[in-house]
Amino acid sequence: MWRIEALKYDQRMHYSLPARLLDDDGTRLWFRSQPGGQINHVTRNRRFTITHPSDMIFWRARWYNVYLNYADDGRLAHYYCNVGLPPELSGETLRFVDLDLDVQIWPDGRYAVLDEDEFTEHAILFGYPPAMQQAARLAIGDILAHWQAGQSPFDGRRPG
Repeated sequence: MWRIEALKYDQRMHYSLPARLLDDDGTRLWFRSQPGGQINHVTRNRRFTITHPSDMIFWRARWYNVYLNYADDGRLAHYYCNVGLPPELSGETLRFVDLDLDVQIWPDGRYAVLDEDEFTEHAILFGYPPAMQQAARLAIGDILAHWQAGQSPFDGRRPG
């Protein structure tokens, strides 16, 4: 069992959860969370029990990751894309710095860019360098381009 850890820019824990590694092709890692596992959401000061499976895809060199969240019947409920620094691996722990910007995409074609106000606030609070702010904003365009082109993981195929 692996541990996924999301950090804030100042290295404070944001949230963590257990996940099983399904595939590692050298460029991207594909994980699956399991219902019954615990999410420790430190910034909300809460623990959640995972009730629905999710797949989590992390690329070693991309400034975002994608969570595929499923409904009770196994159908895709939505994609939740976290803009963040490329992940670091240590043993069976994957860590990434969450840069607050998110993109949520629904199967019916709707999407929303979320938490722009939080990104702006934290860019000032934590002193995000200008190049990092630009890379984070470019990641949104990259997410949407991959989604609109139907490229993995937006193509409906799942490993394992």
